[in-house]
Amino acid sequence: MGEALRRRTLHDVGTDQLPALAFIEFSSISRGLFLTDTVLKKAPVKVIASQPVSSGKHVLLFVGDVASVEAAYFSALDLAEGTAVRQILIPGVHEQIAPFLDSIWTFQPKLIPANPEESLGVVESSTLAGAIVSADRALKMANVQLCRMRLGQGIGGKAYYVLMGRQEEIEAALEAAQQSLETLESFCRVDMIPRPQEEALAYF
Repeated sequence: MGEALRRRTLHDVGTDQLPALAFIEFSSISRGLFLTDTVLKKAPVKVIASQPVSSGKHVLLFVGDVASVEAAYFSALDLAEGTAVRQILIPGVHEQIAPFLDSIWTFQPKLIPANPEESLGVVESSTLAGAIVSADRALKMANVQLCRMRLGQGIGGKAYYVLMGRQEEIEAALEAAQQSLETLESFCRVDMIPRPQEEALAYF
């Protein structure tokens, strides 16, 4: 998928057109490539990313309607032969997630300016899958905004994201995110920053 087409596809992720998202991390690059072909043959899904990432894993991200994504997802897992490290299936992914998925393949991902008058929540995951599913959960559980996300590039296969909102909403979002990460055995840390220094935001 070309860059322009990939970005147009991302624009529709989380809408009625492309509501479902599947993400699988593999320990084998070879098997990840094999299963990219598998999911495309199985159902009319759109592959957003299929590539090696830091720490030698291979990630596969695809979207589509719920039935197609489910069929492709379970087909890939059936043929993974023990190489699937983490996997998630989100039938109705939150629309705020979509613009940040480009951080899988670019070192200049989308950023939304943070407001120093608001509180920030930082969530760190040991896996990319954990970051995606916990961010989705946090956004659905609290009135917060996703303003940063970094998935794997240059940070040893880990991931983190930053949420912005009122302190009580950030607290609720961080609790939901931590629960999701613990379920996936991907929890590293969460931190809340009330009224961050404006100069510090450039480093996030």
